[in-house]
Amino acid sequence: MNNTRKWAIAFLVSVLFTCSMFAGKAVYSKSQGTGNRDLGDLVQSDVVYTLNGYLGLDENADAEGNKADSSGHDVDGMGRLTQRVTIVSDGNVLPISGTVTKMQDAYYPGTYEVKFGNKAILTTQASVHVKIDVDKNEQVYILTGDKDKGYTQVDVVTADSDNCVVFDTNIIQDYTISKTDIISAQAAMASVLTN
Repeated sequence: MNNTRKWAIAFLVSVLFTCSMFAGKAVYSKSQGTGNRDLGDLVQSDVVYTLNGYLGLDENADAEGNKADSSGHDVDGMGRLTQRVTIVSDGNVLPISGTVTKMQDAYYPGTYEVKFGNKAILTTQASVHVKIDVDKNEQVYILTGDKDKGYTQVDVVTADSDNCVVFDTNIIQDYTISKTDIISAQAAMASVLTN
């Protein structure tokens, strides 16, 4: 009898252990499934937001429809990066990312630095779309170099729409974009200093 009782207790303990393992696995799977679904929804939201940025669709709203202020932050105060530089070649968006930083320079107001993580020479012309504070039909100067070494003017373009400058290039490098004619301003400053 004592031996049978030990086997019965061992059998019940193993059944209880097995049931608790299945119950734990079911609870864990359910919690993981919900977490993955939330993560999937978040990833989908970010993908939709980024694609809308590439396509220029309602850049003042994020994927959930929350209004965002002009700095690229949504109303809840959580920072969200916006796509401010897009490179298009042969109708396709190139996977090259860039950053736009406004220069705090009293002499050259409305000046921005565009920096690319990857420098490249393209086989065909590409259009670089940069979102900055500019009005339609305003002239914008595209430059290379910096204020320490000097600037070289690459192009002068007219903004086709508000808050967007488009220029063509086949060299992906760092650029300075300015609403101020920096080359003429530097030449004027140099002539004043020499006289």
